[in-house]
Amino acid sequence: MLPILFQSTFFLFVVCYAVYVLLELRTVILADKSEKLCLEEMDAPDTVDAPFLPETCPTVSVLLPIYNESEVVQRLIDSVCDLDYPTDKLEILVLDDSTDSTTALAQARVDAHAARGIPIRLLRRDNRAGYKAGNLIHGMQHANGEFLAIFDADCVPPRDFLLKTIPSFNDPAIGFLQTGISYTNRNASFLTMFQALESGHRQFVTVGRCSGGFMASLSSNSCVWRRACIEDIGGINAETVTEDVDFGYRAQLRAWKYVFLRNVVSATELPATMSAFRVQRERWARGLIQNAARHVRAMFTVPMPTAVRMHAISMMFSSLLLASFYVMILLALPLTFMTKSLGAFFTLSCVLFLLTTVVWACSNFVSSRQGAFLKRREPIGKLILRTYAYVAMFFPISLYYFCAAMRILAGVQGEFNRTPKGESALREKQPPISSVLFSLEVLTLVYALATLACAVVMQNYWVCLFSFIVCSGFALATFFSLQEREV
Repeated sequence: MLPILFQSTFFLFVVCYAVYVLLELRTVILADKSEKLCLEEMDAPDTVDAPFLPETCPTVSVLLPIYNESEVVQRLIDSVCDLDYPTDKLEILVLDDSTDSTTALAQARVDAHAARGIPIRLLRRDNRAGYKAGNLIHGMQHANGEFLAIFDADCVPPRDFLLKTIPSFNDPAIGFLQTGISYTNRNASFLTMFQALESGHRQFVTVGRCSGGFMASLSSNSCVWRRACIEDIGGINAETVTEDVDFGYRAQLRAWKYVFLRNVVSATELPATMSAFRVQRERWARGLIQNAARHVRAMFTVPMPTAVRMHAISMMFSSLLLASFYVMILLALPLTFMTKSLGAFFTLSCVLFLLTTVVWACSNFVSSRQGAFLKRREPIGKLILRTYAYVAMFFPISLYYFCAAMRILAGVQGEFNRTPKGESALREKQPPISSVLFSLEVLTLVYALATLACAVVMQNYWVCLFSFIVCSGFALATFFSLQEREV
């Protein structure tokens, strides 16, 4: 009875995984067609952009939520104050929740730019209620713009950001807009390169989602919102640790459209340490799972085409699918002792799982490089090794998502851990969850090695292959963690 239960669970997981990969592959194909079409339109000799006259510019409020960002706050303020936009239609609000020297540094730059006529103010509040979401709510109460542009503390937008984004809102159905992101430190290590490639994949898939009219999960960095859209959905909600996902879902479920401009690129930084990376991903996972639970009823009841609904389901529950990978890691060892009880059905499930993973890896290889603007050629051996390591790193991430799901079940809903960037990441004290996750990484590596050894003895070569990749991923995560501790 137990082998049948285990095989049924595994087969159900594989089917869900296969459906997710096929839907994502469709968005990658749509993205490729969309980008080729854009290139053809750009090359067309009769294509002339309409002039963007100052008198036609709508009012824009730029919101800069910051918290203890002394290393990057001056760069942020300087870059935003350099935006090319009529000053009489612009206001910049520095929303400062800091408790360190960031406030003094920010105030000095605000005063300097205000003295030369830039409409900029620094706003503080009495407490950090609602964290970043609460800070944005506070900023909206003081903002006067018809549109709201939001940038994280480590973001550097291009000078023509507003000139390239605001015209998209000529369509009154457009409620919000997201732009592309590049990373200044993507070549610092394999960890940052992995994140840049993963982000590139997400951005490229978003191009396909936008092109196909599918729901997307967007961030509140380097984006622009129509104030009327935010007011229509009831404002920003501070009850989730990923407020951007929440009001993005709410807007789309109320039939507001979005635009994704991948070629309008703001520069930012990636977490350079494993501790900062794992804390960020656990928070993202908790927010994604929270929002899936919050909006699942609306997602099934709001009228939409079947294809759109399938993509919405796939997107909303991808976090739980990734958490399920960790469940597969835990089930791998018991499965090795059932080798003699496993028949053709298990082999069929494993073949389907392997083929799905190959399709997913190939799709990610193409989309991640295109999305991250990586066009240089590399030796084939290096590409194969990097792609293998890229796939393996998703197993430690599955641990973070699994832990996030368990914490939500345990009632942990609102804990917000910021992601330190730059050199400060090595100096800052990490929250307790980082140490817990590191311990679980080491324990999982030991568990996967034991599973691999048992699978070799039991001649269960499917589990051998799976466990070897799992070991590779957790070995990489452990290596990065130990390397960080030596600095």
